[in-house]
Formats: sequence, C-alpha cells, structure tokens
Amino acid sequence: MASTVTPVTATVQIVESLTLGGVDRGGTHTRSISNVAEADRRVMTISTTGNSVLDLNSANGRGEFVRSAVKYIRITNLDDTNWLQIQFRKAAAEVCDLRIEPGATFMLSSGVMFAAASGSFTSFVDIDNISAQADTADVDIELVVLAV
Repeated sequence: MASTVTPVTATVQIVESLTLGGVDRGGTHTRSISNVAEADRRVMTISTTGNSVLDLNSANGRGEFVRSAVKYIRITNLDDTNWLQIQFRKAAAEVCDLRIEPGATFMLSSGVMFAAASGSFTSFVDIDNISAQADTADVDIELVVLAV
C-alpha cells in the first residue's frame, strides 16, 4: 500500500509582544521547515521520579523517531507552579540537563548536542534519549515533534 501522506512545509512562529517605556520591543521570528511528513503532538504527565519523553535513533516506533529526520522538538511546561528538569542523554555517557520554568518552552532543531565536564568544545554527539523530571509535584508537558 502506498502512503497517501504528502510532505508539507510547517511554519513555526515565535511572537514577542512588549512595549517598554513607550517603545515597542517586541519581535517575530518565522521558520519554515520543508518536507515534514511526520508529526507528533501530545500532552503527558511527568512525575517527580522522572519519565522518558522521547527516544531518537535509527527507526520509528512508539515514542521513537529517526534522529536524522527530526527537525523540530518543542517541550512546554504546562504547570503554573513547578519547574521541570529536562535531560538529554547520549547512551550512558554525555548528559545535558536544563531547567524549564513554569509556563516556559524549550525548542530544539536537531537531535545533536554537546556536553562535557571540561567545558571545552570537541564535537557534537547524537541525542539518544530525552527524559524529564518534575520538581515537587507532577507536571504536564506538551511535546511536539516534526520530522521529514
């Protein structure tokens, strides 16, 4: 059976609205991502003991995407009180942790990162897993993944 899904161009737009001291300090940035043929959008609860959010590897599956095909990942903390820790991991070696404040969003445009104890850049490595852990109470996140 041939697929009936035709790849399309996705548009991601970031809008900042701010007037400070009577001066417009807002801005808009628009990014087009061509040939998007896969999309996933879900809301999930993250516990204080942690949850796997997404795996990036060489095959599609439940909660898994082909790393080289992923062009956009958005994680939004939907909680209004508790922060969220996001961890990007390369197998058991390199790890990068970020804190996402209540109501805040973090976006990625690829499945690669750099993390090292020395702080000196050597090279990017593939992200194999993205996991999350809630601060003091469970939080909901919205996860969006676009792939070509």
